[in-house]
Amino acid sequence: MFFGRRLTGTIFRYRQLTRGVYIEPGLMLAGGGEVRLDPGVVIQRGAMLATRPGARLAIGPDSRIGPDVVISVAEQVTLGRSVLTAARCYISDHNHEFSDPERPVLQQGMTPPRPVTIGDGSWLGINVCILPGVTLGRNCVVAANSVVTTSFPDYSVVAGAPARLLRSAAPVP
Repeated sequence: MFFGRRLTGTIFRYRQLTRGVYIEPGLMLAGGGEVRLDPGVVIQRGAMLATRPGARLAIGPDSRIGPDVVISVAEQVTLGRSVLTAARCYISDHNHEFSDPERPVLQQGMTPPRPVTIGDGSWLGINVCILPGVTLGRNCVVAANSVVTTSFPDYSVVAGAPARLLRSAAPVP
């Protein structure tokens, strides 16, 4: 199974080169959903893009996906233009179900998916976790090691677990 994911990632990588997308070695693709990478996208080593059949992952032009980033999609995850993710970020539109403490989590399935959107120009610091249903506006900054459980508007600077608004960096008119 591991070899198959690596091989699929290698084939995907070479197809993307013709579209102006650069993918470093070690990309792992899992599942059968749609993955759209716009021109100028760079995906660094060890990233994993997991999509369930019928799911849609879209990464906008000139975005950078850091090393060892995991994006797991059951329905829809969208990253806008010029989004920057540092190493080891985790982005998912679903979670593991845990309604029956008598059964292992692995046997309980997943929660209903809720779309995730990361706005143009946003930056996710190292080890950031974006949970289901989150929408980040344009030019947001998420500090290292933050867990984002709620949405934030344009120009927000957020940090913490769970993340909270530190300040708005809206441009002066």
